[in-house]
Amino acid sequence: MKKFLRTAISVTMAAAMIMSMTACGGGDAAGGDTAGEKVEISIGHIYNTNHNEAVALETLKTRLAEESDGRIELKIFPSSQLGSEREMAEQVALGTLDMGLSDGPTWSNALNVPELAVFGLPYLYKDIDGQVNAFDEILTVADEYMSPAGVKPLFCFSASIRGAIMKTKPINTLEDISGIKMRVPEISMYVDTWANLGANPTTTAWGEAYTALQQGVVDGCEVDPSTIVDANIQEVTNYFSKTNHMGTVHIISMNMDKWNSIPEDLQQIILDVSKEVSTGQAEDRKIADEASIQKMVDAGVVINEVADEELQKMKNAVQPLYDQYDQEYGLGAEIEKLQAYGWGEN
Repeated sequence: MKKFLRTAISVTMAAAMIMSMTACGGGDAAGGDTAGEKVEISIGHIYNTNHNEAVALETLKTRLAEESDGRIELKIFPSSQLGSEREMAEQVALGTLDMGLSDGPTWSNALNVPELAVFGLPYLYKDIDGQVNAFDEILTVADEYMSPAGVKPLFCFSASIRGAIMKTKPINTLEDISGIKMRVPEISMYVDTWANLGANPTTTAWGEAYTALQQGVVDGCEVDPSTIVDANIQEVTNYFSKTNHMGTVHIISMNMDKWNSIPEDLQQIILDVSKEVSTGQAEDRKIADEASIQKMVDAGVVINEVADEELQKMKNAVQPLYDQYDQEYGLGAEIEKLQAYGWGEN
């Protein structure tokens, strides 16, 4: 009941904001007589304003305004102002929010398109460079599944490679994972990944992760270095294990009706500028992650590598997920293609 009310409130807030913005904008459909028309676009995300992806969106806002001579105004709502990541993805589908920033598994749940979760399979990408190699392939395939569901994928951000930040003990082996209470997002792919690894996955909203760790509700959470430090998780944990279990790629997407309402010249500016910003964001993410790991060390967190043979055991443990997406959705060839990009073989 509480989740229903929170979602309803978030949708209502978003709807009110969009109605207000529409009153200021208006205009014809793409390709019409729209010279000089101003377009306002809203986007929400879960991060604090100093987070790498939040900073990249601010850069996007500035560059869109510059390249369009002020005709494109991006309105950004950070820090979960409009709800959780999944709730905002659902709002994009409904059209009460223009744009959302979510990974394939989150879009999969929000749009009820299970094939989209393939982009979030564990051990699909070696590192950030591997993610960038796969961006174009991800956008091409995502468009096939998202556009019919009323959402247009536009560009990607690297949300880095995830590890396990633990309060109780480090993870050095597959056996170390057995029975631990691991906080995961409210998304099936994350739950299934950690269940296959032997953990007891516990779903909470990201905004509740700090308290859950502090109070011992969970033993740890799986997330990337920049996001750990962004939320000050290092204050209530002791170990960061480089399980490298999942490389998260955020697919920044727009409600299709909103996209079709934007004049074609402005659509092209959005595509061109977003590609430029996407490239810069990935490079900045590498730097941000390195700085974040140092901040964890400074806070007393022990950083531990996981041996290759143990990483292989973990990868073997999640093989049923690969089999599922091949058998149920016929995505075996696509998985191999993504792995080839993600591990630098293409």
